[in-house]
Amino acid sequence: MIAISNNIKSDAINEIITNKPSFIVSYGITIFFVVLCFVVAICWCIQYPDIVQAKAKLTSINAPKPVVVNSTGKLVKLFVKENDTVSTNQVIGFVEATGNHEEVLSLNVTIKNILGFIQSNQSQLIENELQTPLNNLGELQSSYQTFTTAFLVYKNYLSKGFYIRKKTMLAVDMVKYKALNKNLYQQKGLSEQDVNLATKNFEANQSLNNDKVIADVEFRNESSKLIGKKLTLPQITSSIINNEMQQNEKVKEIAELENTIAQQKIVFLQAINTFKSQVDEWVKKYVLVAPLSGNIAFATFVQENQQLQQNQILCYVNLQNSVYYAEVNIPQANFGKIADGQKVLLKLPSYPFQEYGAVIGKVDFISHIPTDSGYSAKVLLPNGLHTNYKKVVQFRDGLTASAEIVTKDMRLLQRFYYNFVKK
Repeated sequence: MIAISNNIKSDAINEIITNKPSFIVSYGITIFFVVLCFVVAICWCIQYPDIVQAKAKLTSINAPKPVVVNSTGKLVKLFVKENDTVSTNQVIGFVEATGNHEEVLSLNVTIKNILGFIQSNQSQLIENELQTPLNNLGELQSSYQTFTTAFLVYKNYLSKGFYIRKKTMLAVDMVKYKALNKNLYQQKGLSEQDVNLATKNFEANQSLNNDKVIADVEFRNESSKLIGKKLTLPQITSSIINNEMQQNEKVKEIAELENTIAQQKIVFLQAINTFKSQVDEWVKKYVLVAPLSGNIAFATFVQENQQLQQNQILCYVNLQNSVYYAEVNIPQANFGKIADGQKVLLKLPSYPFQEYGAVIGKVDFISHIPTDSGYSAKVLLPNGLHTNYKKVVQFRDGLTASAEIVTKDMRLLQRFYYNFVKK
């Protein structure tokens, strides 16, 4: 029995020992360990940046200014095209109106010239500005007639007008009165000398009369002559006083006339300012002008005879020195990862990322004071509004974007580890 049992065990053991194990059984643990090491190595080598999501809004220093249509009507004339350079107040187009745009613009220039003449005291040049009649001013025609009537009244106070001529005549009278006054003073001086000589003769005759050298009759004649000569002085003095009174009257007339001219100038200035405001309102309503100097960028396709709506944006004027940046509201989650100089990808819903790409920026400033929506940050745009797809985004006020702030690179193994710790 013992021999049979030993024989059976020996056969089983021999079978186990003699049978070669499979490859998986022999190298399974080694293969698993190698694969595990390979996966760990790949997870260690693979790294990509961590991204913090935030909301952003584009803004600008010297932002592009819109050209807004202020009246519903057809675009009867368009003077610019895409990317044209314009200057401040340059005419861009005409909106349909009852008046002639060219005449109204010419009238606007005339009004500015007239105001310049009045301020520089060259009112005599105003009439030259109003030589050409204007008959196609539309709703401004009645106001223009009122203005020209005010000018006709004011014209009497200009250099060739009645009141200026009257002032000139008064000035000539003043010159003559002053010359007459000078002559009277000369007469008075001569009369005083004559009286002094007559007085000396009288005194000499009086001495002779006292000495009984001359008769009383002769002395009385000399006395009468002295009295007669003395009577001329009050007469000349009265003439001088009367002359000075007449001069004062002329001065009063000139002062009253100058005051009247000044008052009429104020009245005409008020009339021209009132008319100017009406013309400016018409120009604002029916003439499209550039608000500043820059390049034209149309908001939509525009052509002449196209119907425009009030408050519609026709185009934008882009300043050549515009500086763009983004205001970003960073949430408190992962806020500690963000630092100055980090790269930011701005993806605008208005310009789909798949087609236009993203605008590249970098964090320039982070506020230390939180708001209700997080911390404010300023993101500079080194390439302006050019995307990484080499396309240009047209700036519009209030344009929003999704900001992806790229923080430091993190390995895939680290991410697994942090997620494991988090769990």
